Amino acid sequence: MKKLSILIFLVGVALTIGLIIYYRPETNPVDSEPVAINRNGEMTAEWPLFIGILTTFVGAVFFYVSHYGKKTQ
Repeated sequence: MKKLSILIFLVGVALTIGLIIYYRPETNPVDSEPVAINRNGEMTAEWPLFIGILTTFVGAVFFYVSHYGKKTQ
C-alpha cells in the first residue's frame, strides 16, 4: 500500500502540473464565471484541474494512513 500511495501521489502531481499547463483560466465577460480555454481555443470547464488535486490528496491520505495509521494486531 505504501508504494501504491506514492504512485498515486506522483500521478496526481503530474496530472495537476500537466493540467495547469494545458488549461488556462479565462474570465467570461458575459457570465462573469471562470471557464478554461485549452490550447485549441475551445472553452471547457475547470473540473480537470480538480481531478489532479483530488488524486494528489488521495495519494497523500493513503500515504499518511499507511505510515501513521493505527496498527491492529
